[in-house]
Amino acid sequence: MVLTLKSPSRIHIGLIDLNGNIGRVDGGMGISLDYPNFLIEGRESSEIEIEFDINKKIMDNNLENTLKNIENKLLTISKRVLNYIGEDGIYINVKDIIPLHSGLGSGTQMALSTGMLISKIYNRNLDIKTLSDITDRGGTSGIGVYSFEKGGFIIDGGHAFGKGKDKENFAPSSASKNVRTPPLIFRHDFSWYIVLIIPKGENIYGDREVNIFKKYCPIPLNETQRICHIILMKMLPAIVEGDIVPFGGGINELQYLGFKKIELDLQRGIVKDLLRDLQKIGYSGLSSFGPTIYSICEDKESLKRVVETSEEFFDNHGIDGDIIITKCNNEGFKLNK
Repeated sequence: MVLTLKSPSRIHIGLIDLNGNIGRVDGGMGISLDYPNFLIEGRESSEIEIEFDINKKIMDNNLENTLKNIENKLLTISKRVLNYIGEDGIYINVKDIIPLHSGLGSGTQMALSTGMLISKIYNRNLDIKTLSDITDRGGTSGIGVYSFEKGGFIIDGGHAFGKGKDKENFAPSSASKNVRTPPLIFRHDFSWYIVLIIPKGENIYGDREVNIFKKYCPIPLNETQRICHIILMKMLPAIVEGDIVPFGGGINELQYLGFKKIELDLQRGIVKDLLRDLQKIGYSGLSSFGPTIYSICEDKESLKRVVETSEEFFDNHGIDGDIIITKCNNEGFKLNK
């Protein structure tokens, strides 16, 4: 039996509470994306086999290293899942990829897609929570996990924090082992246009990411409180009522508060300049650590302004980048025979 699985990427709007004073930390807010996708095909095998058959041009100066990195990750994930279900091998053909270390959640989608594909091929039907635990996802944010499972606009409730709790220190998912996936506390379909602008910028991950959490946390309580106020009393009602102005205004404000302010400060000046230009004409933010910038657009006219502004910025500054028009994925992963 041959199965194909396509999973969404995601925007990570930001972490809500990296203060911990109230007894919880993290909490994530994000939007699932219909494109880019991680797309794989698989079948039973007596050993682990991983091949690449990508039929589109990928803007990556180190594509060979990127694909090798992906292969190594898929090998590690496959071994964990196969060991858990008591099987020996799997054949995986990678058809499409999400850009790595760009703020689009490639790591979680690779992990859960591979785990789910193996689970279905061998008729084990492992649930998302089990797969997250096996593959060590959801240790800080649950946005990638719930994007994979459900899609939509998502907020998770973070982790109990303190001695003997889910988390005892501030750390990214990569350094948060054996931590439960945070609870989903809000999900809603999202209908506005989304433009992804991906300039070449700082790709922050691994030990550098861990050290950033150690250096800058805890975030001041007053900033955390301001973030919560914006989300609860401005952005969530706007989502439910379909009013882009307060929602987008909240996006713009959040870029200069809490941990998001730190993520933005660590980016190259060119990325910060681009974000400011885009905020002059609409609603834009940095996804996770970036360098991906996203813009939320209500109609095709505002979408056109964002694309033209981005293209002009790239041309004027002589930089390379991708501009992708997409929308929200409101369903989660898709599995086909």
